[in-house]
Amino acid sequence: MYIDTREHESDWQRTYRLLITFIQPRPIALVSTLSQDGVRNLAPFSLYNLVSANPPVVMVAPSFRRDRSSKDTLRNVEAAGEFVVATVTQAIVERANQCAYEYPPDIDEFDKSGLTPAPASLVGPPLVKESPVNIECSLLEIKRFGDQPGSGSVIFGRILAIHVDDYLLADDGLIDPDKLEAIGRMGRCTYVRTTEHFDLPLPTQG
Repeated sequence: MYIDTREHESDWQRTYRLLITFIQPRPIALVSTLSQDGVRNLAPFSLYNLVSANPPVVMVAPSFRRDRSSKDTLRNVEAAGEFVVATVTQAIVERANQCAYEYPPDIDEFDKSGLTPAPASLVGPPLVKESPVNIECSLLEIKRFGDQPGSGSVIFGRILAIHVDDYLLADDGLIDPDKLEAIGRMGRCTYVRTTEHFDLPLPTQG
């Protein structure tokens, strides 16, 4: 197979479906925001990662809907300048998936999913109580890549605070992946568990 994406711009959905079957596994951000009217929003995004350690910065990339409208998360972050990212674990993956439904902006996804909001320390949007890891973020920048259906916007957030449940910690003070049981996103409707892993030390010589 060979695809020149410049010749298939009108078929961007096919290209997208192919890309996410090999750009994987992807961590899932369960993003909590507040609307200007104070409505809580909770939405999962698998285009998410850490992009800087000093300062600590994460990125989340919501795309425009097919009608070119912005998702609630993007609008809320633009307006309020802050958000929370909760880690999606095996215990909450089905409830997080329910938040992917396109609810109207006046609907609270915490209520619809059965997840529980908990007060954050530094920002307005709530933490997800059932997630053992939550990070509070302030908006640094939003980068847009067009305004067509499927075009992406990248939200860069400065991590202000990290909440980790103590039971996850190993002897070295870091998170034990077997206790975290994070879930990753594959292509199609496929997810992956992260409890099967191996160590591979960095090379000591060339």
